[in-house]
Amino acid sequence: MKIGAIFSDYDGTLAREDLQLEESKLPRPLEEILERIASSVPVCILTSKDLHFVQSRTSFATAWACVGGLEIVLARGEAIREGGIGNVKDALEFVKRIDTSGVAIELKRSVTGELLGFSIDWRYGPKPSQQFIQSVSTELTKRGLVVAHDGAQPFIDVFGATPNKGRALAKLKELLDIRGGTMFIGDSHDDNLAFDEADVGIGVKHGQALENLTCKYVVDFSELPGMLTRLAQNDMAFDAAIPSRKRELAWLA
Repeated sequence: MKIGAIFSDYDGTLAREDLQLEESKLPRPLEEILERIASSVPVCILTSKDLHFVQSRTSFATAWACVGGLEIVLARGEAIREGGIGNVKDALEFVKRIDTSGVAIELKRSVTGELLGFSIDWRYGPKPSQQFIQSVSTELTKRGLVVAHDGAQPFIDVFGATPNKGRALAKLKELLDIRGGTMFIGDSHDDNLAFDEADVGIGVKHGQALENLTCKYVVDFSELPGMLTRLAQNDMAFDAAIPSRKRELAWLA
């Protein structure tokens, strides 16, 4: 299958998750091969981050689906909002009122400055109480917001509407008039809708549990630049041997 576009998550996929926000960036070999590929086929970033954060770190991209796909921005200029947004500002004030541990909060804004969501992050500080996590999840869900929290991860994502990377991938494919197969690269169950929408799904391993991923192929984070280089050398023709020397994992067979 000839790959006509590459779509990719950002955190944990193209950039390490264990870096502080301001230090986050792509390893240079990965950035170089994506720049090379982007000169011949569209490369699009599908992320829970907002455009302000991700655009400068992935300047080679043709388009970005930000905040889980709630906003789509094309490098050629268009910005598209997907659906209505709940009252994220009041939700943020609620979280600040009940927080006693000093969690970090990352705001996720649209290109016009509208608050589309936020993350509550304790990777570099004390973990909040289970009561705090439960209270936030329960109250913000009652308010009609979408709360995403994997118990194994040290953060909570809050969205003003339902994120859907699969829908964003399909929309970008239409907007960019993608010809040929699509590849999506991700690392978590939040990426499953995009894995399912793409013709080829590649999971990136960095020590996380993989059982809940719906992708068919897996590659180590350190091997991702090499995998993409082999794909480019193969004139973007996908072969099952390209993602990993192990081909498909046994549990995916």
